[in-house]
Amino acid sequence: MFKTLLFSSLALNLGLLVGRLSGFAREAFIATTYGATAEADVVVLMLTVPDLLVNILMGGALGAVLVPEFARDQKKARQLLFQSLLFFGVLFAGLAVGLYWQAGTLVSLLAPGFVGVQAQHAATALGWVIWLLPLAVMAGVVTAYLHAQNRFAIAALGTFIINSSIITGLVLVYLGYGSLYLVALFVLLGGMLRLVSQLFQVRFVWAPLSSWFPFRLNRELFVRYGQAMLSGSVLLLFPVVARALASFQEEGSVALFNYATRLVEFPLAIAVTFLAVIFFPRLSSSFSDDIAQHRQLIRYGVQITLGLSLVAAITLILLSSSYTSVVYGYGGMQSDSLALVASLTSVGLIALPMQGISSFLTATFNARKDTRTPLILNSLGLAFFLLLNATRVFGDELVSLMWGMVASYGLICVLQLLFLKIEMQSWRYVFLDRAFFPGVFCGVTLLVIGTHWIGRAHLAAWLTLVSGCFLALLSLGVMALSNKNLRLDLKSRMRAE
Repeated sequence: MFKTLLFSSLALNLGLLVGRLSGFAREAFIATTYGATAEADVVVLMLTVPDLLVNILMGGALGAVLVPEFARDQKKARQLLFQSLLFFGVLFAGLAVGLYWQAGTLVSLLAPGFVGVQAQHAATALGWVIWLLPLAVMAGVVTAYLHAQNRFAIAALGTFIINSSIITGLVLVYLGYGSLYLVALFVLLGGMLRLVSQLFQVRFVWAPLSSWFPFRLNRELFVRYGQAMLSGSVLLLFPVVARALASFQEEGSVALFNYATRLVEFPLAIAVTFLAVIFFPRLSSSFSDDIAQHRQLIRYGVQITLGLSLVAAITLILLSSSYTSVVYGYGGMQSDSLALVASLTSVGLIALPMQGISSFLTATFNARKDTRTPLILNSLGLAFFLLLNATRVFGDELVSLMWGMVASYGLICVLQLLFLKIEMQSWRYVFLDRAFFPGVFCGVTLLVIGTHWIGRAHLAAWLTLVSGCFLALLSLGVMALSNKNLRLDLKSRMRAE
């Protein structure tokens, strides 16, 4: 099992890494071409709204309900895949039609600070890219099928495919061959290429008559989908609300806040939340078949998530200036804008361990077919975030919005730990495990001392960041070598397989 987990993690991580790096390249081209201007705000809104809508309406919800169904019966999985593709494709195509005619309303909701020409340009651009919605949802269905088959590589490359297409459009605009509407066209092209590549991987066969009967999309599946969708949507509203509030500040604030959140999302996906995707199918099966293995998976999953997230957060917080400079330190970005993005990023990274553990615990709830509890707890966190901003607890600047998000993520994480009960196992044992805690302490200590030394060496930004990444890997090695139980267990299991 652990050998399979290792190979699955490598395949998924490689795809995510390539995708996230292409996302950085995309953001870098936006910063180079538009800087921190009103037009940059429009481009950011145009590129983030389709992703936002897909993540709100689909996100991990489809995977949470479809992966267990796909994995349960291989013979029925192909039929369910066909039905899900057509049903959700038609449903979200109809939704795209409605959103197309209400693009102006969408802009007023998501960026209420946009007025006049800026609001008109944003509405027109959104009218173009909104058609990505059905393509992305259908790709999400195929991704769930591939994950159920433990095939992660092609699905993980989806982000790289669509970002490569967007970058092509941005390069053409930078060279003077078009406008932001050309970028919108390449967004749709990327969405189509991603879907086609995944359909090719599953060798999809069009069989409309035999694949419709019996109809396998039942009421229970839709109820769990609705709960999982709402739970994920609540979390996605944090940056959305923050960007909406940022739109009331000076021009470029939306873009600057978005640049910072992208820098936080990169290590979150690459080093942390991918574990929830890898562990989820096995958490689902072990909960009903082998509760002892289920407890062990939760313990290892939480411990690995905490170790990875601490290393990533500490490294990038202490080297935030170099991190920001490597990605955005050229083109239309000014030094004061870079400094603000670095400050926002360092604050946002504080929440990384809490977001990582919360992501893994949400996967555990879903594996137990409990999609209701995460929905309630995430909603409480969002209400807390809105309360913090309404009362100006942290102030009314951009960094105040980021502090509000950190506090709210922390509340959600604590609530999930309180409400998730693991049979015959306490959270104190998980976090203070003598095979885990000393290694984390030694690794973190080494990392903090080494990173401070690297930061004071006055190296080039890219060399500083590379050195920090190398030190982070060394710190992870110390953690792994210090965990005797994990070493012995992995060794015995890999031999058995």
